[in-house]
Amino acid sequence: MVKIFFLKKIFLILLVSISSVISSFSQVSTNQKFKKIIFGCRTNNSTDFEEFVKRAKKSGATHINLTNEDIPLAKWQYDTENDPYPAWVITNIGLLKVATPNALKQYLPQDYAEKVFKILEERCKILRKYNIKASLTTFEPQMLPEKVYEDHPLWRGPRVDHPARSIVARWAPDIDNNEVLQLYKEAITILLKRCPEIDIIQFNTNDSGTGLSWSPGLYSGGSGNTFNKARSMDDRLFSFFSILQEAATLTGNTLDINVRWTRESFPERIAKRLSKGMAVESLEGPNATPFASEVGSVLDYYQFFYPVVGIPEPVKFLEELEKGYGKNTDRLFVFIGDRYNRELYFDLFDQFKSEPTSDIVSRLLFLQNFAKLNCRTGESKYLFNLWYAIGEAQKLSYLLQAGGYIYYLGSVQQRWLTRPFVPFPEELKNGEKSYFRKYQFQARTEAEADDLSNLQATLYYKGWTGMYFITNVMDRMRKHIAQGRTDIHSLLQSGIEKEQKEYFKQLDVRLQALSILSNNVQNAISYQAQLDRAKTLMLKPELLPEHGAGSTWDRNFMLETARQEIDNSALLISLLESSNGTILDLAPVEEQEDIRRFGPDIIEQLKLKLKIMNAHWLDYNRIFTTPNL
Repeated sequence: MVKIFFLKKIFLILLVSISSVISSFSQVSTNQKFKKIIFGCRTNNSTDFEEFVKRAKKSGATHINLTNEDIPLAKWQYDTENDPYPAWVITNIGLLKVATPNALKQYLPQDYAEKVFKILEERCKILRKYNIKASLTTFEPQMLPEKVYEDHPLWRGPRVDHPARSIVARWAPDIDNNEVLQLYKEAITILLKRCPEIDIIQFNTNDSGTGLSWSPGLYSGGSGNTFNKARSMDDRLFSFFSILQEAATLTGNTLDINVRWTRESFPERIAKRLSKGMAVESLEGPNATPFASEVGSVLDYYQFFYPVVGIPEPVKFLEELEKGYGKNTDRLFVFIGDRYNRELYFDLFDQFKSEPTSDIVSRLLFLQNFAKLNCRTGESKYLFNLWYAIGEAQKLSYLLQAGGYIYYLGSVQQRWLTRPFVPFPEELKNGEKSYFRKYQFQARTEAEADDLSNLQATLYYKGWTGMYFITNVMDRMRKHIAQGRTDIHSLLQSGIEKEQKEYFKQLDVRLQALSILSNNVQNAISYQAQLDRAKTLMLKPELLPEHGAGSTWDRNFMLETARQEIDNSALLISLLESSNGTILDLAPVEEQEDIRRFGPDIIEQLKLKLKIMNAHWLDYNRIFTTPNL
């Protein structure tokens, strides 16, 4: 019996040891799943960049992405008066316009190229210090000035502007042309000699002034050099990738390349014609296996609540982490565009590696436990509820994605937030519209620019149906925002630490700003629907209405909507004036205000909006019969 007892004991010890080893192995395999972990962020200076690098390395980073819409704007690409389309291009470095080949230097400003290159070199120097590699993201093949094609006609490739949002045709170079390929070979050579840490490049294409010849995804339809129309996309991409990798090899480097946004129907077929280290739509050759997983984002385009900043998105981040870890790939990109909650995302990433989720239940339990780590147990339920409320608001934003999210396309790019809502916008004088009109992403007729519901050359939310849809979504959006603010107030009353208290007070202000933007979205679409209805009805106001004549339903509705926007704008002014923290993403100086970003004088612009709207209050008398009570 004693012998059997000791044998059982030994067996249990061995079982526990084996379980421990298995558990340890599982842990290691989870943490070491990816050979390359690439972090990316938005940063303002080299000090901030270095702090990010140090923190990312603690979380296992092997690479840092160098370019994230935080480099100097190429405003020289605004080469045609009143053409807004380059707004989508000036944030992208472009290989040829930064690592400029000799043949192109006479066409492209080299002071800009050198300014950008110094930033890239400075960042690579920091990476070298921490023994970390680099990746680079840009848009290719990117449009070049027309003079290039006048002098080199056979370099002209596909048309890459959006015909509904540009007033001149713009063209990318033709990567079917061997001379163009040599330009890219020279550019990559220059880039890797000065920034040898780069061994991954991701290209976005067919968007933002870029495009592939004869691609079905071009905004203007398939175009390019007609002599190469019959060439397959497989061959086109393979030769492009090959010349870039050849240049990398000659500089003593390796280079993995992925091209996205091709809009190809069967990218798997193309991927199977490519070699290892070459990928299309994140499918790597030669077996069309996943090139990388991607979590988070840095582009404003992908931010649900932009221009409001600093609203954490842990629910979305966790969902993407789970999906990313579910792919069988060697590379993981983790982008943290929210510099106000960086540590939260790093901590979430680190916790996920030791406690990976697999479904809705495990995600909710994870977030519940993660909230406890970020807050005392008794208060963590409020933090969990806050994150959940923000997650629900994000789901509603998905419904309003039409080439960008509604706040980005409407409140910012059509300047709903700062432009006046008046019944006769076509009659505004230059002094009443110049402060916002030049920043509208609108290139065709002034009538289209005056139409609040015209977004990205689409009319998704036009008319009464659009108004009801937007109202329905925004009502629900505000409810989730209100719930989140209630949870914040509960946290503030629960005795949290002073540092946390300041954080949540600022987050409360940001959520209030988001609620104001939601009002602005609803008011804009509603106001335009009512204005269109009034024009369709061709209402003729009575000059001398009978005594006792009251206000009509149409008049009440429209005047109330205008007043709602006036009060909403006044509330935003008050919020911005009373806050010391950052609420909206604003250009640091007036010269950097752009179609995609408000300027630092937004409060003055809002006050001008109110002044103009109030000055035109009696214009409604030209549409509706005035009451005579």
